[in-house]
Amino acid sequence: MKGSKRLLRGTVSNGVYELRVAAGRDPLTGKPRQVSRTHHGGAKSSDEALRELIKEVEAGHAGGTTATVGRLLDSWLEQIDREGRSPTTMREYRRLIEKTIRPALGSTPLRKLTPHTLDQLYAALTDRGLAPASVRQVHAVLRAACRQGVKWGWLGSNPVADASPPKLAHRTEKTPTPTEVRAMIKAAEADDPDMAALIALAAVSGARRGELCGLRWGDVDWKAGTLTIERSVAVLGRKQIVVKNTKTHAARQLALDDFGLEVLRRHLAEATSRADDLGTTVEPTAPIFTYDGTRPINPDTVTHYVTSIAKKVGVDTHLHALRHFAATQMVGGGTDIRTVAGRLGHKDASTTLRVYSHALPERDREAAGLLGRALSSG
Repeated sequence: MKGSKRLLRGTVSNGVYELRVAAGRDPLTGKPRQVSRTHHGGAKSSDEALRELIKEVEAGHAGGTTATVGRLLDSWLEQIDREGRSPTTMREYRRLIEKTIRPALGSTPLRKLTPHTLDQLYAALTDRGLAPASVRQVHAVLRAACRQGVKWGWLGSNPVADASPPKLAHRTEKTPTPTEVRAMIKAAEADDPDMAALIALAAVSGARRGELCGLRWGDVDWKAGTLTIERSVAVLGRKQIVVKNTKTHAARQLALDDFGLEVLRRHLAEATSRADDLGTTVEPTAPIFTYDGTRPINPDTVTHYVTSIAKKVGVDTHLHALRHFAATQMVGGGTDIRTVAGRLGHKDASTTLRVYSHALPERDREAAGLLGRALSSG
């Protein structure tokens, strides 16, 4: 790769030089690109500066495309939408981009996006009162978009990878006790038996709220005592719900004990009675949790109800905490992490360990006793 220099003003030994390096073609427009830079100094130092600029262009740290951050974000959204990303995920990405990222960086040329620029944005968002978790979501979107930009040749490297989003303070999720969960189920049985069944199933399955709402009667294998989770229900807009794949895009089969199966049997008997009154039947494709027999219950409705019934019995908890309840009960009871991860639908057991590590100390104490007894016996 070659470059050139031109004396703009001053003398050869002390002047202002324009340095130019051909940077190939713009991957977006196909037009030839040229990187230029001014240098103050003599002929010898300008030659050295030109060599450094050539190295930058060859390494992909200069040049690239004329596209802006906003253009990259738009193209990235189109790409991941074609790949089949979840509608709820797409909605959240678009919200973050339109509300936070585009106003701050949309018109910034990609070649001018630097870790320092990003750190300044993160600091400004923090000063505005955004929580560290929210700022890190912005960071994640930008990092993924720029990673795709590197693949397309729009960027030589990913500047977001070297940025420093705020750290998250470790927070242990407050998990309801078995007594508190039983109190919630009992109160719901008197108020809304359908919701009581859902709360009980949430506690023994550890399923996500969308997965619970997406269950159908055909997913229950009464003979084998299993429940298959292979879809999820998401809220897209006001009262608009869609059925989609699970978060990991994979089905999983959960074993149910006598308690879980009895909960479903009672709920099926109630659903069958209502269907008889209407002159219909409960089909295998019918939702397990529904108010009209055909459409799955709205996940937001479930969230609000669980919060309400918990408050009614004096328990400070929410729907997602029932998933934590299932996990901590399994971990605390000695279930191996891989089994817990599989039941929760985690792709990687390391996620389970990271989220539920607070439930392990009791098992570690038992392990210490086991090792000690091995050496003190005999």
